[in-house]
Amino acid sequence: MSTEPYSPVFTRENRTELFTSEECNKILSNLLADKNEQGVLLNFDIVPATEHTGFLGEYFHLYLQYQLEDQKDVQTSRLFVKSVIFHNANMEFYMEKLGLIKKEIKLYELLNELKKFSKHVWSAKCYFTRKDLFVMQNVKDMGFVALPPGTRFLNENQMGPILKSLATLHASSIAYEKQRGKTIGVEFKKWLKEVSVDPEVEWYTTGLRAVLAVAATHPDVLDSPEAQEYITQELPRCLDKVYCMVNPSPVHRNVFVHRDAWNANVFYHKEKPHEERSILVDFQLCRYSPPAMDFHLVTYLNLEPSSRKKMMGSLIETYYDALAEEFREMGVDPNQEQLSKQEFEQSLRDFSLFGATYNCIAATVLRLPDNYLKNLKNEHPEDFHRFCNVDRNADVLRLMKDHPEFADYMYECVGDLLALTYYKLN
Repeated sequence: MSTEPYSPVFTRENRTELFTSEECNKILSNLLADKNEQGVLLNFDIVPATEHTGFLGEYFHLYLQYQLEDQKDVQTSRLFVKSVIFHNANMEFYMEKLGLIKKEIKLYELLNELKKFSKHVWSAKCYFTRKDLFVMQNVKDMGFVALPPGTRFLNENQMGPILKSLATLHASSIAYEKQRGKTIGVEFKKWLKEVSVDPEVEWYTTGLRAVLAVAATHPDVLDSPEAQEYITQELPRCLDKVYCMVNPSPVHRNVFVHRDAWNANVFYHKEKPHEERSILVDFQLCRYSPPAMDFHLVTYLNLEPSSRKKMMGSLIETYYDALAEEFREMGVDPNQEQLSKQEFEQSLRDFSLFGATYNCIAATVLRLPDNYLKNLKNEHPEDFHRFCNVDRNADVLRLMKDHPEFADYMYECVGDLLALTYYKLN
């Protein structure tokens, strides 16, 4: 991984260089093919999507002006473009991000196929890919909206549409395999490698060390020599099991999983936010793993720990009912696919350590108070790099001391982790 601090880069001097006219004609042809229409491209424009920010790419709106065959009226369609950051001076950084974009580009080709197996809308369609970018439906123009800025946790009504979308994704991947006679994990093996939960990924290991530091200060174990010895000597080895959990399971049924369905990566139907499925975006962390991996991640990352425990039974029902419905529509027998309800619930128990561990690590980044990380990035880029990829122990412990609510949340998360490890043995 690049050790250089992140620094913003300027886009191309002329944004129209992003596409050729020939490419825009191809995009228009693919767009109109959905409606069995043909048209003539008159003009195109590329505008920065200023509402989107991130480390992994540049975002644009592509406007296509065209006339349909045998019509005089000029029509305009807006599409969403995600491109790799354009030639950062740090080429190592550039190539890292290019690799993630390439993965997402390849997987959107698969997603276009998976979307054909269900009547439900759960993902935007991709209309064009290149090695450095992809073009897809604009989610907002599809009638979906993001959660309000500042949303921290979801309620049960908001969880339902996400769980149903994940169920459709999982069922569609099985239907795809049965139709094609292929295994997604083999066919797309090159593009489904682990990129976040790995002993070589500094973001993860830095977060893991911070979680261990917080665990040692947890009020329930602070004055216990036995617990302190366990946290120092045994807990790190215990958490190493997670590295194996994220790989395809030799025991449970594997499916195509999103692995990043937290509230920033979902959009809700504007008119029926609780009835219709959510749109899932950002497929950079996808894997071929049991559905339990998605279920744990979406429930841990989007719910407060106490709420998650109370809702667990009904959330399982919501997910599995949607999965069973999709299976019936697709002619899939869950018992033959090792996905009976009993088998699914067993997989939740088997992979619970993954959910609790990932949630703790994510909390040291996503739940920081007072826009701490954003301010660090803008005002002290070297410290931002250190926090993300070298050492964040002191920062997290200091923030917990200064912000009791953040401390309470961290201790709740770590308490879940200790319940699955130390207290399970004692």
